[in-house]
Amino acid sequence: MSKKPSQKHPSLVRHTRESLTQELDAWAGLIKGEWKWILVLLAGLAILVAFTRPLPPEDVYLAVGQKGSVFGMLGEKFVPLFAEEGIDLHLIYTAGSAASLAELADKDELANAALMVGGVAAKGKFPHLLSLGSVEYVPLWLFYRGPEFEDKELLNDLAGKRVAVGLDGSAEQIMIKKLLALSGIALEGRDNLLKATSQVAADKLIGGEIDAMFLMDGIDGQVVQKLLAQKDLHIANFAYAPAYVKKLPFLKTVSIPMGSLDLQAHNPTHDIQMLASTVTLLVEDDMHPVVQQIFLLAADRIGNEIDQFFADPEFFPAYIDHAVPLSPIAKRFYEEGPPAFKDSLPLWLVNYVDRLWFLIVGSIAVIYPLLKLFPSYRHMRSVLLISDAYSDIQRIEQSAAESRTNGELQTLVDQLNALDAETTGSWISSVEINRLYTMKSALNLVRTQIINRLRDNAKARA
Repeated sequence: MSKKPSQKHPSLVRHTRESLTQELDAWAGLIKGEWKWILVLLAGLAILVAFTRPLPPEDVYLAVGQKGSVFGMLGEKFVPLFAEEGIDLHLIYTAGSAASLAELADKDELANAALMVGGVAAKGKFPHLLSLGSVEYVPLWLFYRGPEFEDKELLNDLAGKRVAVGLDGSAEQIMIKKLLALSGIALEGRDNLLKATSQVAADKLIGGEIDAMFLMDGIDGQVVQKLLAQKDLHIANFAYAPAYVKKLPFLKTVSIPMGSLDLQAHNPTHDIQMLASTVTLLVEDDMHPVVQQIFLLAADRIGNEIDQFFADPEFFPAYIDHAVPLSPIAKRFYEEGPPAFKDSLPLWLVNYVDRLWFLIVGSIAVIYPLLKLFPSYRHMRSVLLISDAYSDIQRIEQSAAESRTNGELQTLVDQLNALDAETTGSWISSVEINRLYTMKSALNLVRTQIINRLRDNAKARA
């Protein structure tokens, strides 16, 4: 009985190994043949990355007001939120809002962001700055000792008293000058005024060395809390606050409702009307978009966490002071909210994709067909080699039909021999082996025809 012939089983491992080897060989051929274009592509990608700056800087410098003020306290709250994103936020303490603005406006200074009182920056004067909006109201406080003012001529009542008006360039002094100017009163040239930090002025007021002090700070500021604890000090009521707001639109009327400071002690005993501006966050116009996003997210979180005594819950951040144009990043944040996927992906990556989505979508339209093609590049390369060979064979055949001398025909034979050697030495995908030998058959056919003509010509001469 004859043995049953053994069946040959294809080897999946061998096929996979050969397929991978062929793919790598094909890509090596692509790199070897098109390396110049690949370098151009890589250079273009490098330029794109450098121009669009996907990664934010490691250090950001924020100019704030005096230590212990609401500006300094807010700056300190930003620090850990920046640390969560791997960025060190450095606080630069200044004499006040004007000094913070000067730090930010000077390109030679470190500050590239600043917290300041809204209304300090003159409209149109700082074209290289952008606003991220405001984060809190800061009222203009006037603490004084002695009998309470009964009339509405508040500023006139201070004419003969010793009053602290803040340091030169401070938010207090800037705001007082604006208010006095509306009444035709100048601040300069008065001997009864004390120019000092809020801490020094508060100590002098409590100690009885001065009669009153202006202070522009949030209700949670250390100096404000210190003064509110003094039973013999009063908070001035600005009866003409609505009129001032009409003249200075960056201001707002706020109030301390009766009993809101201490309900049991009925403090205050009546509603107190005050003027307020905002804590506004300004940045350089080339501030990295990710840093702007972190500022906005931090301001949003801080605004929800702190007790907004003078504002409705979740009111801040908001764009209130329009002296400096709103950043496009902030505009989109206010209109659409925080970026999607910020809790699951690095913020820089979310922001980078968000900034380049139009480029990414356009690139997909080009890249997707290429991705469909590249995994089979070994097949494509083989098809191209064989197709080019067919074109050469056709050209040689046409040239042979037009040739009249043996020298021309011999040149064509040499070209066919070279083409045969080239295709034999070239790597061809196993899938295209059948087409390779079909092409070689066509090559041999044309070569045989030309060689036969050479022989016929030789016989004719003989």
